[in-house]
Amino acid sequence: MDIPEAGVLKNSQRYFFTPSSLAEELLYYPTRVGHYFCDEHYAFNHQAETARLASHRENLMLICICQGDLHCCFEDVKYTAGPGQVAFFDCRQPHEYSSSMLSEQVWILFNGLNARELYRRILQSRGGRHVFAPNAFPSLIQAIRELVDSCSAGARMSESACSQLIHRVLCELLLGGEGQAENEAVAAALRCIHSRLHQPLTVRDAAAAARLSPAHFSRVFKAQTGYSPYEYILLRRIDEAKHLLTSTGLSVKEVAYQVGYNSEENFIHSFQKKVGVSPGVFRNVPV
Repeated sequence: MDIPEAGVLKNSQRYFFTPSSLAEELLYYPTRVGHYFCDEHYAFNHQAETARLASHRENLMLICICQGDLHCCFEDVKYTAGPGQVAFFDCRQPHEYSSSMLSEQVWILFNGLNARELYRRILQSRGGRHVFAPNAFPSLIQAIRELVDSCSAGARMSESACSQLIHRVLCELLLGGEGQAENEAVAAALRCIHSRLHQPLTVRDAAAAARLSPAHFSRVFKAQTGYSPYEYILLRRIDEAKHLLTSTGLSVKEVAYQVGYNSEENFIHSFQKKVGVSPGVFRNVPV
């Protein structure tokens, strides 16, 4: 494929997508996707003619570096992205990137639904850095290549399939975890939480099961599950209470103590705040 960009080699691929009004309103959607092989002449910045097109400017861009490097500048901060790393940025903001050697990248421009809110949360979880090495990097590469390959084969994915793929990519970036040791630590904490819901249980107890400090544990746990440890414990207790209210004859007070609350009053207040109705009402009309 002959792509008229300096430094982009002929074995590269690039495909365009024009979303339907339905996709723009209700789905995630790509506007461009590519698999680039570049030499040292490759460079791009937000002042380029292509960058001024709405199909670029109004979207988010994710670039996955497979080989070589990419020298980037986002919001006046310089980065060098290498193999196994991604560059993730909002194309409405000043951006530029270039290659100083032979490099390989897969990338996607996309938008839709709450994409920008997820983007902000992902960057927040990465300390505001636009370049980082996600644990789920192989899955990201596979997903974007799947989209490129479908175009190359003349069998483009449906808009619903594209939306699901982009959502999967965003979830991998947000909740993809930190590494094997952290995965095992969170798994140990989850086992502890689920086995002790009926007992007094603190974040410190769960951190001890994970063999991490409470502060580090809280950060890792939220990165992998999307919940703070306290919120997760609370929600699982509410779930267990719902089960007991609808499947047993235990009184509300007995249910409260069965799921780890130290008073019926605290349980009722917590349940109503999260569910929207009291335990008694829920028992009669489960919602």
